[in-house]
Amino acid sequence: MPFFYFAILILLICPVFAKDEFNAQAKETKVEQILPESPEKGSPWGDGSLKFDEIKILDLVDETSSQNRWKEANKEYSAALDQFEMSLKAVTQRKSESEKQVYYEDRYDWQKKIRKENREKEYSKQVNELRTQLNLRLIKAMNILEKIENPKVKESEPYLDLKSGIYREYIKQQEAFKNYMQIIDFCERYMAISAKNANEAEPHRMLAISYEKMELNANKSKNQELYFELKDQKKKHLLRFAEIKYGKDSKEYLAVEEKIAKDF
Repeated sequence: MPFFYFAILILLICPVFAKDEFNAQAKETKVEQILPESPEKGSPWGDGSLKFDEIKILDLVDETSSQNRWKEANKEYSAALDQFEMSLKAVTQRKSESEKQVYYEDRYDWQKKIRKENREKEYSKQVNELRTQLNLRLIKAMNILEKIENPKVKESEPYLDLKSGIYREYIKQQEAFKNYMQIIDFCERYMAISAKNANEAEPHRMLAISYEKMELNANKSKNQELYFELKDQKKKHLLRFAEIKYGKDSKEYLAVEEKIAKDF
C-alpha cells in the first residue's frame, strides 16, 4: 500500500488538480446519482450533533488524569459545536436580512445579479471561516483525547462515543470543504474505533463518493494503476453501503451489485 499513498500525494501536488478543474470533475461523478444525498433521518450523521454525558470510571488513582482529560476534550468539543451553531445562525440571519433589503440604485437586472453573487460569496466566505475555526477546535479535542493512556478509559463506551463524535463532526466539515483525502483518512479512522462505527452506512457512502472523486482525477492524469485501485475501493464501499442500508436481499442492493458487475 505505500505506493498507493505515495501516488495519491503526487496527484495532490500535480497541476491537473487545479481547483476549478477539480470542481468541474466533481460534476461528472456517477456514484452520487444512485446514493442518497444525505444521511437518513435520525442518523448521528445528520444536521444535529451529539453531546455526551460525563464519563464514570473506577476510583483508581491512575485514572484520575485520564478522566480529567476526557472532561477537557468533551468541554472543547461541546463548546466548539455551540460556538459554530450560534455563529452560523447569526451569519445566516444577516444574509436573510440583506436579501430583504431594497437597493434602489440597482435599476437593472445585471446590477441585481452582481449584488446577489457578491452576497453569496461573502456568505460562503464567512461560513468557511466558521468551519475552519470549528475544525481547529475539533483537532484540539482530538489531541487532548490522544493524551489519555489509561486502558480502562480508552476502552470505555463514553471515550469511544466522544472520539467517534469528534471524528464524525470533523468529517462532516471536510465534506463541506470537499477535502476528499481527509474524508477518506478520517472515515477509515472512524470505522476503526469500533465495530458499531464500521457497520454504519454513512461512512461507506462518503467513502464511495470520495474514492470516485479521486478516481476521476487519477484517470485524468493517466495514472492507470492508481485509477484501478481507487475504483476498486469505490466499488467495495458502494456495495457495503447498499448491504448495510438496504440489506443483501433488497432490490436496491441487487441494482448496485449489477452496476458494479458492469465495471461501474
